[in-house]
Amino acid sequence: MEVLEQKMTYADLMEFNIPEGDTGIYELLNGEIVRRSSPNTPHQRVSMKLLVQLARFIEEKNLGELFHAPYDVYLDEYNAGIQPDLLFVSHTRNFIIKENNGVVGAPDLVVEILSKGTTNYDRGIKKDIYEQFAVREYWIVDPQNRSIEVYRMENNRFRLYSFAAEEGMVKSLVLEGLELEVEAVFSST
Repeated sequence: MEVLEQKMTYADLMEFNIPEGDTGIYELLNGEIVRRSSPNTPHQRVSMKLLVQLARFIEEKNLGELFHAPYDVYLDEYNAGIQPDLLFVSHTRNFIIKENNGVVGAPDLVVEILSKGTTNYDRGIKKDIYEQFAVREYWIVDPQNRSIEVYRMENNRFRLYSFAAEEGMVKSLVLEGLELEVEAVFSST
């Protein structure tokens, strides 16, 4: 006997009955509703430091807009309600920013900060989804190992572009001219 699994859609996610008092975050990844817990303290510290540094650079260079979770990204019917920790949309692609719906389309840059419960998704399923929908640059930030990996889209695949752990700088192609000191991101985490 063959059992057919039906993929969930964005409409199903919107109708999903979340138990009262549940503080989890729900995302639709490849047609599966995935629940994750709220971020921990080291995650939030790193997120805030990245947000401040990236926002300052983006504003000074007038490059576009930076958003932080919770903020939905809608890629298609089966990949929606995705909430990257940080995402950037350039001025040239600001048409994907919707006033009442978050971002509809692939952001230019996505940052995911690893937590114990998200590592497999951020390094696996989410990375594959972002690659499939041609996000130009994807950062994996690892507070435990105090490292940042910067992947860029090259020939329809993510390729490691810049990496630093403990100390050193990472660079971005999307945020041209950005050099980020890794040690400053992870201080006090």
